[in-house]
Amino acid sequence: MQEQQEHIFSESHNPRFPSSIPTEPPTQRSDLAKVYRFKFHGEAMEYFGIWIVNILLTIATLSLYAPWAKVRRLRYFYSNTEFFQRFFDFTGLPTKILIGRLIAISIWAAFAVAGYLEMRIAVFGGLFIYLALPWLLRATIRFTSRNSKYANSRFYFDGTNKEAYKQFFLSLLIIVFTLGLFTPVVIWLYKRYVLNHLYAGQLKFKLNNSWADYMSAVYVPIFLLVGIFIILIILLIILGMNFSHNINLTQSGAGIVLVIYICALIFVRPLIQARIFITTWNNTTISQSQFKTDCNQWRYAWIVASNWIVKILSIGLMSAWAAIRLYKYQVESLSLHLQDDPDRMMNMIQTDHSAIAEEISDIFDLDISL
Repeated sequence: MQEQQEHIFSESHNPRFPSSIPTEPPTQRSDLAKVYRFKFHGEAMEYFGIWIVNILLTIATLSLYAPWAKVRRLRYFYSNTEFFQRFFDFTGLPTKILIGRLIAISIWAAFAVAGYLEMRIAVFGGLFIYLALPWLLRATIRFTSRNSKYANSRFYFDGTNKEAYKQFFLSLLIIVFTLGLFTPVVIWLYKRYVLNHLYAGQLKFKLNNSWADYMSAVYVPIFLLVGIFIILIILLIILGMNFSHNINLTQSGAGIVLVIYICALIFVRPLIQARIFITTWNNTTISQSQFKTDCNQWRYAWIVASNWIVKILSIGLMSAWAAIRLYKYQVESLSLHLQDDPDRMMNMIQTDHSAIAEEISDIFDLDISL
């Protein structure tokens, strides 16, 4: 979603904006699809107040306040996210998040203490926790989805534990037998599992791309880095041949390693994030309508990289500004190209999925993310 993503947005009736259907005509395209854009109204200074209070209270309570901090953060971002002059909201209860986390921590602590006394228990405990990850992940996704709202409708996630474990073991096989080279396929499997089981009211999301798109998203920046490395090596050799008496090859080699490391840290990872974001949203549909993003991969990567630098230089005090900056760019790059009549689509969104009522009674539907 990241995390976040791999993001699912949510609604609040924000008094600053009307809740009626917009009177302004949407952007028209040659394919006759109506194009509606997402907007974000949050401000860095406004969010800073929420962020700093969350940090201080979380420290003061030895992390017990963390669930309340998470809910306050999500509600701020969701309630300032607008689509079709309607807003999102997050309705999750901090107490339920706290219960989920206490369960996870208790299981871990029990195995840690027992493992200290008996090594075999430690091995078994680690295996147990590892095998529980798909269940924990599915529970967290479902909790977040069902507590995310748009207008009067909740999101809904119908992925099963069976499917979660199937994707989990398939991912393990891919990583092991390809020595990690096909890890981008695992990213695709995860995003497909989440999006293909997600609903907004009665409208179903679907991811329509293939694993090859994620291989390209990850490896193009890596190959670019390798190309830069090769060019630098060639330059070093040429300089060493022509000016060997003035150049210390050891120092130059160390300098190249440093340059490569800085490029990988500041440039490659953010560029991979950008390309994954773009390929995901440009290939996601809801019902018959298509999401699109005009996100520029270089600008996205620059925002992420410069955010890191600013946070380091400010000793973390600019984290709120960095979060707003990235989220605003992500949201405002998104649009939905409606093939359906907008009034009919809104009616379908506001009709909850038929299975939600029975799902609400599931006691294991908790947020266990740590």
